[in-house]
Amino acid sequence: MRVLPLLAVLLVSSSALAAQESETPPDIPWRLSYFPYLSGGQNDGPVLSARARYWQPAPYEARTTYTAAVDAAIGFTPQGSRYALVKFSAPLLWKRWRLQAGIGAERLARFGYFGLGNDTEKNDDLVTEEDPFLYRVRRIRYKAIVEGTRHLHGPLSVALRADVEESKFTTLPGPSLFANDFGDELDEDDIAGRVALVYDTRDVEYNTHQGLLLEAGAQVGSGNDGYTRLYGIFRGYLMVREGTVIAGRIVGSGMGGTPTLNSRYTLPGWEKEVSVLGGQQSHRSLDTGRLAGKGVLFGNFEIHHDVLPFGDLGAVTLIAFMDAGRVFEEESWRLTLDDMKVGGGGGFALRILRGTILAFNFAGGPDGFNFSVGSGWMF
Repeated sequence: MRVLPLLAVLLVSSSALAAQESETPPDIPWRLSYFPYLSGGQNDGPVLSARARYWQPAPYEARTTYTAAVDAAIGFTPQGSRYALVKFSAPLLWKRWRLQAGIGAERLARFGYFGLGNDTEKNDDLVTEEDPFLYRVRRIRYKAIVEGTRHLHGPLSVALRADVEESKFTTLPGPSLFANDFGDELDEDDIAGRVALVYDTRDVEYNTHQGLLLEAGAQVGSGNDGYTRLYGIFRGYLMVREGTVIAGRIVGSGMGGTPTLNSRYTLPGWEKEVSVLGGQQSHRSLDTGRLAGKGVLFGNFEIHHDVLPFGDLGAVTLIAFMDAGRVFEEESWRLTLDDMKVGGGGGFALRILRGTILAFNFAGGPDGFNFSVGSGWMF
């Protein structure tokens, strides 16, 4: 992956532009922080991570807690998953512009593969100590991303994004559904571009209580023989009383051409990818990677209530939620609610200071009980 020179150019350019168009008072100093933390893994337990951050705090009344930041992180799980990343984010550094750029490597040792389409089955009786990896596959990804957002007028912005990615799926010992469909190994390269319109009226971005975040976009990718994607992600937030927030999200995406397997598992959302369908980012009652297809339609509804609020120091929050969704593979893409996989449950979240949130989700659904841990709110 020839992405390190690209990131270096972006960081140097960022420093030059900051001196010209900074929206933040120049006397706010940059800070260096570093700390270990625990987060949720994807089907294989907790992730122990270490992160270093060089960042400039934003004014207290700003929509984000920081003006710009360079983050470097590494992490691993007891089952053999690991990752490393470097990311630059600048939501407030320049007038009318936002920028994100990053490179990373990820190895998921227990990623889920249950077949393609909405009718795939999960039979836990077939998973034994002798054959534990029937529905598991190892996924390795190397990825570079650059995204720039230009404010147009009022709450409306346009965002352009470019991705360069290399992914590899390999089987684990014993019988494997993945091996039946693709063999022992699948290598995929992909270069993709995406444009999106964004409508954002949220009060703040780090712990939203009120407003809308609406996004619609189109993507073109080079993987396999090429593919296209149209998608929409629509989010709304309403504070019904102090400390109680109702939030909802509806997501739809459809792909044409010959998309890669890896592209079926991710949506190129504005400033944050969404892993579909299953897991703490899309459907909490399903395993990560449980459903995959050329099209996906899902919705999430949740209520947050602060039972122990401590103002800017943090809070303990109860969560109730419902998730529903389905994918489309061989079917022609059409808007339908038939055969939706519905689940729900509850949990709690720990908010530390204004924007650090760790959510613990306990869900039941078509595959039984599922527990997940999310970093930040689901959406």
